[in-house]
Amino acid sequence: MSKNQSLKDTIFKEFLRNPALGPTEMSEKLGANYNSVKAAFAKLAEEGLLERSGRGNYEPSVSGILLSLMARVEALEERAQ
Repeated sequence: MSKNQSLKDTIFKEFLRNPALGPTEMSEKLGANYNSVKAAFAKLAEEGLLERSGRGNYEPSVSGILLSLMARVEALEERAQ
């Protein structure tokens, strides 16, 4: 994990690479505290980037990801003007 990247961002990127990883597998892969990983998954779901599909199971939220990207692009465009 990069010093400039939060645990939540690291988890999100790893999850997009391998959506089969749940909080348990992700904490093992990253060597991170399970409760911290579980909280990051919950925060990502709260932000609309992941959808909870069952206990400990998540799926990427394509619409949430696209809306987030669009908001980031708009913010960058406003800063550039």
